[in-house]
Amino acid sequence: MPRARADLVMVGGKSPRQYIWEAIRAVNAGPKALTTYAVARKSNQDDQAVRAYFRDMEKAGIVSKVRNIDRRDSEWMLLKDEGVEAPRVNHHGKRSTHAGGVENIWRALRILGEFTAAEAAGAASVNGVSISEYGAQVYLSGLAKAGYVTRRGGTPGVKTRFCLVPTRYTGPKHPIYQRDFDQVYDPNLDQVVWRKADQQVAP
Repeated sequence: MPRARADLVMVGGKSPRQYIWEAIRAVNAGPKALTTYAVARKSNQDDQAVRAYFRDMEKAGIVSKVRNIDRRDSEWMLLKDEGVEAPRVNHHGKRSTHAGGVENIWRALRILGEFTAAEAAGAASVNGVSISEYGAQVYLSGLAKAGYVTRRGGTPGVKTRFCLVPTRYTGPKHPIYQRDFDQVYDPNLDQVVWRKADQQVAP
């Protein structure tokens, strides 16, 4: 299944799973049963996306299925209320660390000002979150395309250093680089700030 563009799924800086998670907590706090249907209606998200997130969280031990209501609807029990931020789990029920990694890179970039991809990976890999040097390189290269950082070095024997452009720090939420669409979406501004398809080739 193709990935959705960030600007289509991150309205207001929230991901679909964040809306689903907030709906889960709201429905769970009310008198009605916690069902797939109730959460889908509350979150205004696609039923299939809600079912998939429930399945992933079930594997992670965050929710437990109480019963199947029909082929598409089920009742659930919330086992672990992990707070306001939606649990980041993949389809195996494993905690996703990549988003946390780039989030930490953005935070570290604000504090340190500049670093190599290796230094960025080291600074971002804390508290159970990890990102590889290659992953850091890809993310920082995306930020460079959008003008958030500048590059220097990158010659034989000298690793590229990425330097934050102070005026391009837009807020605490990390800009999202989607390689599939070669674009950068900034949830602080709630807009796509750079898209390769929009760049005109000079004659």
